[in-house]
Amino acid sequence: MKTSALKGVVPAFLLAVVLAIVWGSIVQSQYNLAALASIGADIGSVRLQVTLRDIFSGFFPTYGGYVVAPAFLVAFGVVALLEPKVPGAARIPLYALAGVVALLIAIPLVNALSPVALLVGATREWSCTFWMAAAGLPAGLLYALLAPARRRTVEAPPILVHAPDSSTRGG
Repeated sequence: MKTSALKGVVPAFLLAVVLAIVWGSIVQSQYNLAALASIGADIGSVRLQVTLRDIFSGFFPTYGGYVVAPAFLVAFGVVALLEPKVPGAARIPLYALAGVVALLIAIPLVNALSPVALLVGATREWSCTFWMAAAGLPAGLLYALLAPARRRTVEAPPILVHAPDSSTRGG
């Protein structure tokens, strides 16, 4: 891939990663706050503050660096390799599907490999994992819309060099 092609891919990738991290931060914040509320904690006055803190501080680099960026790097890389071989109409849905599947695999995988009990504690519940992974859909769509499409390798039909002359047929 040429440097000029990377100019579109890198910003598209970074924006997709940021979108998924922000979405995931909001989801995990709300799940954690709901768990605290279920045991009687008064979280009404701090809901927005906690959510913004999770988006702009601690959770952002951890979730982004250990889960989202590596997952998207692999998933979008695989789709980029397939892209020239699939119909053009499949490009956008493939990136969206790849984003969701990548996060559905990466979240439990990173949690299992993490030296702490769970890297993303809210994902003890599969519904939280599902909603965090759902961020892969708009992130994949965003990436597909912003990143330049790869060239298609279309097999051209064979060219008929010499057509039989209809006047030479016996008649």
